[in-house]
Amino acid sequence: MNNVLNYLITARRCEVEELQRLARTCELVLTVGKLVHCLQQERGVSNIYLGSRGERDAAQREERVAASDDAQRQFNAWLQSTEHDNALSNGARLYTRIAFALHALAGLPQLRADISALAITAAQSYERYKTLVGALLALVFEAADVAVDPQISRLLVALFNLMQGKEFAGRERAAGAAAFASGKITREQEQTIEYQIEMQEQALRRFESFAEGFRNEWTAMQATLPLAELERLRRKLLTSHERPLDAELADQWYRCCSLRMDGLHQVEIHLAGYVQAQCQDKIVELQQGLDDQALLPAQQDAVDPLASLASFAPGLEAGVGPHLAHSIVDILRTQSERLQNLTQELATVRESLEERKLIERAKGVLMMKQGLNEENAYRLLRKHAMNQNRRIAEVAQAILSLTEILPDT
Repeated sequence: MNNVLNYLITARRCEVEELQRLARTCELVLTVGKLVHCLQQERGVSNIYLGSRGERDAAQREERVAASDDAQRQFNAWLQSTEHDNALSNGARLYTRIAFALHALAGLPQLRADISALAITAAQSYERYKTLVGALLALVFEAADVAVDPQISRLLVALFNLMQGKEFAGRERAAGAAAFASGKITREQEQTIEYQIEMQEQALRRFESFAEGFRNEWTAMQATLPLAELERLRRKLLTSHERPLDAELADQWYRCCSLRMDGLHQVEIHLAGYVQAQCQDKIVELQQGLDDQALLPAQQDAVDPLASLASFAPGLEAGVGPHLAHSIVDILRTQSERLQNLTQELATVRESLEERKLIERAKGVLMMKQGLNEENAYRLLRKHAMNQNRRIAEVAQAILSLTEILPDT
């Protein structure tokens, strides 16, 4: 029976180690979140700068660039502190995402140089920042997808959707700032901003559904935000059509959107800290269970090993031996039931992640095959889902199954 107990202890140690890796993964998410927020601020100011042809917010842009550089140094320092095997939960997938993120960040100096020289348009800057921030957010998505604990996974899914919602809010801020600064808005810009509004609302609803314990705090935070002013500015922006926009509203728009994003970022920081605390609590709990197992007496030589399995076989109750055998069987049963429950709960959480993967892949196919932009690809998916009374994920799956025969435009 000593071997049985040894393997149970080893199994528990593996769980502790996996949670420790998950805790480090949560540290990565927190570091990435700060960098994303700084880049979102830099993007917004850069779009005002480009939209005004370099006449507005040059000094503010330099300040935002410096803040982003500082956040990137913290990100790089964190990566260097964990450069060893098995440091992160499901490291192969996360390290691949880190490589993509670092590759995207390598293009940031050239992007800034192009903006300083007014060598690109606000729309081009928007797309390049979107790609960069998207590569960083993919790290957070991967962290949620590889988490081994369902509660932590749910919280990471909530955090990802909060960050995704804030990113769509940042894209809306950048696009609106460029439109106000230039004094006009095109129909294509209107459609883009309408898409950003819809997508951020969807992401924030998903955040609410996965972060049940934060709803009161979330409601309280929303009450402090200038949502009424934001709606008023949105109406001015989206109903101007061919009429000139008041360029003086660029700063008011940017300030209003920024206040909202700063509030979202505070919730993001609090939630990320809560996830880390939950990891540590679970590590302590598992470690306590590990210590309790190690304290079990070692006098097992006289115990009938089949008798210790009596609780799994109703016909063997009479053969149950000493109390020790019961203790080991209780541990076996508890461990088996707990792992089964964890597996079922994780499958439920990851279902939502799989749906998002399907939709993103289907959008990519439509963009490649039909020459659509992201907004129109999503609209086409949604239109087919509504017409067929199906979920968007089901339509996405159908499109992916027909990828090879879809015509190119």
